[in-house]
Amino acid sequence: MMRVLSLLALILLTVNLKAQTVTEKSIYQGQLSGLRLVLRLYPDSLTGKPAAHFESPDQTTQKIPVSRLHLSGDSLVAESALINGNLKARFSADRQTLSGTWSQHGRATPMTLKKVAKVESAARPQTPKPPFPYRSEDVTYASADKSIRFGGTLTLPSGKGPFPAVILISGSGQQDRDETLFGHKPFLVIADHLTRNGFAVLRVDDRGVGQTTGIAGTSAEQARDVLAGLAFLKTRSEINPKKLGLVGHSEGGIIGPLAAVQSKDVAFLVSLAGIGVKGLDLIKRQNYDILKASAPMSEEFLGYFNDMYAALYIETARQPLDKPDLTADLKRAMKDWQARQPESRLRQMGVAGEAGEKVVEQFAPTASQRWYRSFLQYDPAPVLSKLTIPVLALNGEKDLQVSSAENLAGFEKYLKQAGNKRFKTQSFPNLNHLFQTAKKGTIQEYGQLEETFSPQVLAVMTDWLKAAAQ
Repeated sequence: MMRVLSLLALILLTVNLKAQTVTEKSIYQGQLSGLRLVLRLYPDSLTGKPAAHFESPDQTTQKIPVSRLHLSGDSLVAESALINGNLKARFSADRQTLSGTWSQHGRATPMTLKKVAKVESAARPQTPKPPFPYRSEDVTYASADKSIRFGGTLTLPSGKGPFPAVILISGSGQQDRDETLFGHKPFLVIADHLTRNGFAVLRVDDRGVGQTTGIAGTSAEQARDVLAGLAFLKTRSEINPKKLGLVGHSEGGIIGPLAAVQSKDVAFLVSLAGIGVKGLDLIKRQNYDILKASAPMSEEFLGYFNDMYAALYIETARQPLDKPDLTADLKRAMKDWQARQPESRLRQMGVAGEAGEKVVEQFAPTASQRWYRSFLQYDPAPVLSKLTIPVLALNGEKDLQVSSAENLAGFEKYLKQAGNKRFKTQSFPNLNHLFQTAKKGTIQEYGQLEETFSPQVLAVMTDWLKAAAQ
């Protein structure tokens, strides 16, 4: 589940300013939680007035709009409403340094940014580079009801075929066909490897991204998108229609099984950090693991915070998908939870009174999304217990978003209930949610790592697919 900067539809915003002009491009770079934060200042190309945007090059290649920019003397204020963050800083006398405070979601952090000539691209040595020993074709096709137009890339091994084929299914958030995250392109790496090993691979822009139309959908709606991809592959003479498989990452490990139980065309399935427990249980565990890794506190206080968030998650999950705004419901749930806590505990946690309402206001926009509610309501039991095709489920043991032990156990439990004797589960030490070799497994670490996708997992997955496609 990757609802991070990469899912944002970013449009550069500029504002009218009176205090100062910007006559040349200036780039300032600093560190925030181990990740680079860049502020670019420049004159607007149409008006000549000061404009700016932020960048987080270790997370995304997209621009993060500055919705309010104020320059006065040696002071600067740059705010981005999109990520609820702002920088308040002062220039040094030679204007080579910006020193001040970064604030986001109510938390302030001292920050220093230094002027640089350019922003260096993060090292990504696994990203494939041409020439390739296979064919690559940009393709388009439509959904069954013609409401969605999909754009993607089909890679085909050299030769006539027909070849076994797989569709790659991305995790949560609106991802491009390469599942670009933190400067990494894991689906490009996977597609390249599998195509070199004899598989045709279709990777597709999600709804509302790149060449694909539409708006973000629930997992069930995205499963229909996968069915459209299968129908497209069956029109291609280079593809063996009896050897079609799905490879889903994260939420793709929900979408793939949902599509597979609806189509006899799916011959085999791979889940990469897929979901084997109820969505509500997964989010509660995910929140606990991420809190524990990112905000050192006692187990007692971790339990208090987890209990508070659980109250909000449970309230969210019980609301119908078509309800447009859950703010009032969540505020009521927060007040009920506060009423059950000692006042001293609420003060220690920093969530007494109106502070609790601020927590709700930060969470409500996410909770009010149809996708989020549908995810919390997901139950893998009725889906996985119907799968009798070969299934490979893989997880990394340092995954803080989809915990390895519980989710692989869920796959094993429900696939056994299906009578499936052709499945395999495997966990990998030291791998995170993106299947990178990691020290901590935190989200902040993803962009710092040069490895895009574990070669060991690529080998395991490829060998298993070759056997399944026999």
